This record gives sequence, C-alpha cells and structure tokens, in this order.
Amino acid sequence: MSKSVLQLPVIERAEAARQVVRLTLQAPEWARAARAGHFINLLVPGRRDLLWRRPFSVHRADRSRGTIDLLVARMGRGSESLAECAPGDHLDAIGLLGNCFPFDPGLHEIIMVAGGIGIAPFDLLLQDVQGFSCKKSLFYGARNAGDLCRSTLWVESGAEVHLTTEDGSTGSRGLVLDELRRYLGSSGTHAGRVIYGCGPTPMLAALREMVLAFGIKGYVTVENRMACGFGACVGCAVELAEARRDGQKYLLACKDGPVFPIEEILFHD
Repeated sequence: MSKSVLQLPVIERAEAARQVVRLTLQAPEWARAARAGHFINLLVPGRRDLLWRRPFSVHRADRSRGTIDLLVARMGRGSESLAECAPGDHLDAIGLLGNCFPFDPGLHEIIMVAGGIGIAPFDLLLQDVQGFSCKKSLFYGARNAGDLCRSTLWVESGAEVHLTTEDGSTGSRGLVLDELRRYLGSSGTHAGRVIYGCGPTPMLAALREMVLAFGIKGYVTVENRMACGFGACVGCAVELAEARRDGQKYLLACKDGPVFPIEEILFHD
C-alpha cells in the first residue's frame, strides 16, 4: 500500500472514556482503504519539543462520509496535546501504515479480546466482517466502568459482548482473560474459531499461552512504541519465538506488522 503525508482536518471530538478522546478526521482516501489493523502516524501539533510521531489504530471508517475515527488515550505529553485538538484543527499524518487482521469467510466464530485502549481496532474489524454469518464475540476488560470505550456498533453488528472490570463496576468482576478462559472451557470444539487480540503486553503474553493451550489460531496487533512508522528508525522491534532460517530473530511492528500470528512472537514487559 502506498503511503502518503496528509493534512487532515479534525471535524469532530468526543469523550470516549475517562481518559480517552475520539477524534474524527476527514480522510476520504483512507476511509475507503482502511481495514482493521491499519494505523496512521500523527505529528503532535504546536510542539516543537516532540519530534517523533505517535501511532494510532484506525478505530472506525465511515466510507460514505469519508472520515476515520481514532481513539487517543491521555498517556503522555504527546497524546495529551493530541487529545486537546478541536474541530477545525489540522493534523499532519502519515498513512495508511501496517498490515491488517486476516479473515477467512468460512470461520464460524471470531473472538476479539481487548484490554483498555486495545479496543481501538475492533470497531473497524466488526465493520470489515459485516455481511458474514460467523458469530462475533467481544471480550473487553478495563479497570473500571469509566475506562471502557463503549460503542453502538457492538449492538448494530450483533456481537455477543462480554465486559469485565477489575472492580466489578460493570460486567463480570476480574480480568478479561479469566472470562475468556471460562468461555473457551465450556464451549467444546474450537474448530473454525480465530482469536484477535489487542491490549497491554502482559495481557497479550497471557493470551498467547491460552491460545496455544486451547489450540486455537490467534492474531494480535502489538502496541510497541514507534517513531517513523515505516522501518527506518528500527525502534519497534518484535522478537520472534523462533529464529528464521536466515538467522533473523526480530521483526518490526511498523513494517512487518503490527498484526502478527500470536504463536510466532514473544512478549516482554
């Protein structure tokens, strides 16, 4: 996919959760092409002290309006500044970047597993699989109800939603992977299923072990820090579980991912 640098106008801003803002950007070309897993790299406006771009998964794409949505979590100086953008502002963006989640129309169930801001790519995935008859299950966890980024698309898509919060304020009390383990343990055969994951590194590491134990195919999109977005800075290395024949032990999240088969990579805190 060819990459381009665009000045994208912000046309909407809304609070998505306690520390998360949803930005809607006018980007007709990217709205048509975006699939779940793709991301864009944004330059922080008005901050000459912050030179590196910030990567954001495409959260939604409205092809009729020509817009894309991003979820911006307030996590540092760069994201704090981006979260304060308002309609009328313009953002310097490079995209579309990365690969996307593979999907087999013959699957009977897709299981999405998200922790915190890791919910970002799954609205777009639900859009991607609209029209297919497979069951859609979403397992989504956060610390508390205020940290959950809810979406009307969950109901519109017919997804079966399992919410967990660590304090029990919404859904089941506990961790999202505990809920997933109960579900998988009670549902018999796993043929025709695939798991897609996105979230904190410790969650993905535990998800990898679970997927291998149950013998289910799985893919994850990683959230490694990156700067350039196309492999030049080599700052987003991902370790392979097994070295390749040529001795290669690492891939780059921006260039080779960010979506990887979960069994092929390792996770480190």
